[in-house]
Amino acid sequence: MFGAGENVFVMEGGGRGMNEAIVDSLYCWPVKGLSGQPLDEMRLRAHEPCALDRLWAIERAGPVFDAAAPRHIPKGKFLQLVNTPALARLKSRYDPQTTGLKLFEDGREVASGTLASAEGRRAIEDFLARWLGDLAPARPRVVGTRRHHFFDVPKPFVSLINLETLKELERHTAKPLHPHRFRANIYVSGLPAWEETAWEGRELLLNGKPAFIAREQIGRCVATEVNPETGERDVVIPRMLLTTYGHKNCGLYLEPIADVRLKPGDVLGVAS
Repeated sequence: MFGAGENVFVMEGGGRGMNEAIVDSLYCWPVKGLSGQPLDEMRLRAHEPCALDRLWAIERAGPVFDAAAPRHIPKGKFLQLVNTPALARLKSRYDPQTTGLKLFEDGREVASGTLASAEGRRAIEDFLARWLGDLAPARPRVVGTRRHHFFDVPKPFVSLINLETLKELERHTAKPLHPHRFRANIYVSGLPAWEETAWEGRELLLNGKPAFIAREQIGRCVATEVNPETGERDVVIPRMLLTTYGHKNCGLYLEPIADVRLKPGDVLGVAS
C-alpha cells in the first residue's frame, strides 16, 4: 500500500444515485512511460496530484531537465509510448520508500537500481541503452526530484477513466481495449458511457463530501494506440474518436479540492 503522507482525513458514508460511479481501481505511474502500479488506496492533498505519479522520467535525446530548477518540459523529450512503444514490453515495480526500481521482461527481472542514487540510475540507463539500441536517439538518462511531476499538462490533476466508456469504444475498435492504454489514476464503473463528460466543470463528491473539481476532458494522443501488453500499435484510437465522435477526448482531469483518501468501492458523483 502506498500513501502520500499523513494528516489526511477519511471520507466515509454516502449513498449512490443515478449520476454516481464506483471507484473500481486506483493506479500510479511512478516512471513516465513505464507501467503503472495498483494502489490499495490513494491519499491526495488539496490542489496537489498523486504524490507517486510521474515522479521520474527518462530523457531520450540529451539533457533537458535540471533537478535544481524543475519546470514543465514537453513529453516528447522523454521516453514514452508515443515515441517508443516497445517500452510496453517492460513491466516495472517501484518502491516509494527506497526509490528502488525493478524492470521485468516476460516475467524475468532484467534490471534494477535505486533511482535516488547515481549508481542506481546508471544501472537502469545501461540496461535501457542496450535494450533499446537504435530506438533511442541518445543514451537514456533517468531524471527526477521528489518536488516535481512529469505530467503532460503542468497542473495538479489526477486522471479518471470511465470503464463503461471504454466498453462503448470497443464497439468501434472491434477488439478489447486494456484500460491501461489510458494510463489513468482513477478507474470508475457503474456510470453510463460518456456520462463523465457532463461532469466537466462541476464539483464532485467522494462518499457525499466535496473532493474534486472536474477541470477538463483529456485529449488523447497516439500513445493510446499501443497495446500495453505487447508493445504493438494495434488500434488507431485518436482517429477513431475523431471520426466517430468528432473529438479526441476520453477521460477527465480532476483537481482535488480537499485532503481525501480514495479506496476501491468508494462512491464518486456530482454535487447537486
